[in-house]
Amino acid sequence: MERLADSNKNEIIHQLSQLRNEINRFLMDFSESHHIDMADASKQNLCAFLGLQKPSNPVLHSNLIKEGFSSIQQMSPHILYSLNKIISHLSPNDQQYENYIDFNNAVFLKKQRNKELLGKSEEDPISIMVTLDKTMLERPEIFKELLRAGMTIARINLAHDYSVWKQLVENVRAAEKELNDVKCKIYVDLPGPKIRVFDFRKIQAPLVINTEKDSPIGYLVSNQGIVPSIRHAFKIELNIKEFIDITPGQTIPFTDVKGRKRYFTVLEMIDATCLKVELNKTAILNEETTIKLGHDNHSKVTNLLERQPTIKVKKGDILRIYKSHGYHGKPKNNKQPASIGITIPEALKNVKPKDRVFFDDGNICAAVLNVTDTYLDIKITLTRKKREIIKSEKGVNFPDSQVYLNVPAITETDISILPEIVPFVDLVGISFIHQPNDIRIVKRYLDQYTERNIGVIAKIETKHALLSLSKIILEGLNLDLFGVMIARGDLAIEIGYEQLANVQEGILELCQAAHVPVIWATSVLNQMNKKGIPLRAEITDAFMGLRADCIMMNKGPHISSSIKFLQQLDELKEDPLLNIRNSIIPFAQYGF
Repeated sequence: MERLADSNKNEIIHQLSQLRNEINRFLMDFSESHHIDMADASKQNLCAFLGLQKPSNPVLHSNLIKEGFSSIQQMSPHILYSLNKIISHLSPNDQQYENYIDFNNAVFLKKQRNKELLGKSEEDPISIMVTLDKTMLERPEIFKELLRAGMTIARINLAHDYSVWKQLVENVRAAEKELNDVKCKIYVDLPGPKIRVFDFRKIQAPLVINTEKDSPIGYLVSNQGIVPSIRHAFKIELNIKEFIDITPGQTIPFTDVKGRKRYFTVLEMIDATCLKVELNKTAILNEETTIKLGHDNHSKVTNLLERQPTIKVKKGDILRIYKSHGYHGKPKNNKQPASIGITIPEALKNVKPKDRVFFDDGNICAAVLNVTDTYLDIKITLTRKKREIIKSEKGVNFPDSQVYLNVPAITETDISILPEIVPFVDLVGISFIHQPNDIRIVKRYLDQYTERNIGVIAKIETKHALLSLSKIILEGLNLDLFGVMIARGDLAIEIGYEQLANVQEGILELCQAAHVPVIWATSVLNQMNKKGIPLRAEITDAFMGLRADCIMMNKGPHISSSIKFLQQLDELKEDPLLNIRNSIIPFAQYGF
């Protein structure tokens, strides 16, 4: 400390004292306006962190580091305690003994919350959450395999696997019993207001009769007749009761889908409802094909199979989104572009021209061209492949359209699901949380249906949730068990890919200041889960994710290997200097 010149020392003390006063003033004002009890150490420290963001003094930060102190930005779990410590070191006469949370208590509080919420013990520095899937029910041994590998939390997404959630829980619990001491928490995501592409209108698939590859002989049957069960013979049902004035050798003409003239030759009249016929050439028939049975007797094909249509789009295409409930999508035709409906049409109320639209986690990007009372037209601006397929059930995001104004985070479906799941689960995730009141709503229903203390996880995946994050965390601190999930899939689309890295750092730091457990979610080691070998970039991402308290991983045939790999990364993180010494120095010695 002798090296520090008196003038410089006095300037640092002055700046630190001024900073402390500004934070305290912010604390007082914030606590009064938001009715915050500052006796709660985590709330107090979170508010101090928010107050720290107001003034900006890079010179002060630089001077502290030069003199051997930590940067103020590294004090987030115990801000006022650390500020007082630095000031007292520089000015021993300045002794403020306010009851601020200190380093040891901040560490203890975070560890305690991790243990109670995530089941994270001292021996397991990282909790690992794995998303379960209904296909796992076909291979029940996978549940024991995951537990042995190190899964500590099993996740069930009720938006996808609602029909089998209970079976998945039962399989996890059965695997726990077989492995004796192994314990695993059950976490469920409420479906929430996820906007998805609605179902498509089914179309009748054309009937192709290839006389060069298949038998040209088949049957024409009335809608009252019985189709003979003969392999390799085509069967065409017509919308008539019986065949009148038809004789063997007669030809029955029609024009196929491609405008080609074709005819059937009657080989045999089985009965009044069934004719055995031979087709002269390959033909394609659909619901518009007219079969001419006589001068005034025309008939349509009625037994065509139904199938889901395919809607393909490329850059520059127009897609129409209808605002009505239950609109079934259909491919483009000569009169209008391809069109779709969405599961929550209320989301379209504030959409305006030039707003961005994303499908399938950003694989298809578009912009709104125009908006009418019944639909809006969007133009495809970017696709991952040259042509992409719009699929029903895939997610749709409107990041510029203030969806939260008309779409509540807690849906009627969520509320109806809660009484079913509470006896079986340990943690509940609020999908697409908007505001602090969403936590109060879920907690009220949980308390109504059970006396068990079920943890609540706020999934941060929208722009509005980010703007309300500090208030969401302050509300969550009223609960015994509360955590935050950085849900990077939808979040990246909502805020823009270029913002994601910066935003996830901000969420981590804010939760660190509030001593709140964090779950790092979406796309962790996805390539390794699927192929068994990780991408270089996702190794770095996974290592950075270890700063959180829990990492969420998705399904894949190599998920068990990914869990073990993640644990190895965590061991390296715990003692980086030792591992650098052990791994680099032997190689470096070859240079001498």
